[in-house]
Amino acid sequence: MSLKRYGQKLVFLALAAILVMGLPIVAGAQEMANGITAPADGATVKGSVEVMGYASDPNFKKWQLDLLPGGDPNAAIFLALGNTAGEVEYALNTVGLPDGEHALRLRVVRDDSNYSEYTNKFTIANTGAATSQPKPSDTSPMARDIVDTAANFENFKTLVAAVQAAGLVDTLKSDGPFTVFAPNDAAFAKLPAGTVDGLLKDPKALANILTYHVLAGEVKAAAVKDGLSVNTVQGSPVKFSIMDGKPMINGANIISTDIMATNGVIHVIDSVILPPAAGAAAAETKPAAMPENGIMAPKAGETVSGEIEIMGHAMDPNFVRWELALLPGSDVTAPIFLTSGEEHGDFTYTLDTTGLPNGEHSFRLRVVRSDGNYGEYFSKFVIENK
Repeated sequence: MSLKRYGQKLVFLALAAILVMGLPIVAGAQEMANGITAPADGATVKGSVEVMGYASDPNFKKWQLDLLPGGDPNAAIFLALGNTAGEVEYALNTVGLPDGEHALRLRVVRDDSNYSEYTNKFTIANTGAATSQPKPSDTSPMARDIVDTAANFENFKTLVAAVQAAGLVDTLKSDGPFTVFAPNDAAFAKLPAGTVDGLLKDPKALANILTYHVLAGEVKAAAVKDGLSVNTVQGSPVKFSIMDGKPMINGANIISTDIMATNGVIHVIDSVILPPAAGAAAAETKPAAMPENGIMAPKAGETVSGEIEIMGHAMDPNFVRWELALLPGSDVTAPIFLTSGEEHGDFTYTLDTTGLPNGEHSFRLRVVRSDGNYGEYFSKFVIENK
């Protein structure tokens, strides 16, 4: 038998073995690859379009889907966010978007805050022949004010209703510019049952809370620095922090940034932030008086020694449990489990720091919900034992 025919026979036997064992040759490998599968790259679309894709990575944390008008990544418009690995689905209404070439961007974020991006180009042709360079129009997302921009996204329904109930529509439609830290619907759902309904019936208290989410002037993500404190339209300051590379405002995670509007910019946050209880309206309402999820003691930046008492608060809709961990040197990749609990509300834990290395460390509180998602809250402190 010639060497060539012998090689062909080996290939044939290998393929036969694969088929007998029931193993696919390449099936599934492409189907499970990260990326956008619909609309197809280069497709021409109009009206309502189903966007489909797949997002999964080792140490997967979340995926984010953005529209890039004209294919420009500097003008990204947030579309959707998901915390579950696997299939991505989103219904995009292209009516009102300018005809021409655009792109979709899928960002798959990992626990270490690194991410991979996947894009595909498509052409919108709703009103006629498409042009390669779309021109802005009055109905373009970039031509909408803050209120209309928020209303254009499905995950701001509660916020839009709250802005209307508080009588702030005209203010947020004015020239501004404003910076709005916008809680999404999931953020409002974290509040205790009945809180949102109660606030919608109390415009004064509601306006007090909402204006605490608004800054006068346009502040983009690049301007946010660790420790930065800025006064809000409500009058009280908010404080920014950077924890493990992730931006936060008053302990709430900033999960999407720089959604541009004609009169300012919107950043999406995962929790409703409450003004200080000293505010008159805040003091009169139950939601403002309730402690937020987080670690209350030791205080952030405090120096401790010997035996210390850790105090915190853990509460979420569909609460399952809370977990407390020590992060030596504030390293999130080396947590030391301390304790957990299945009762929501206040908790305490005693830790003997003797034997732990002196220097900066962090506590991490993880509040887990029944859907498997969770919120994380950090507090840095310094051990100084002799």
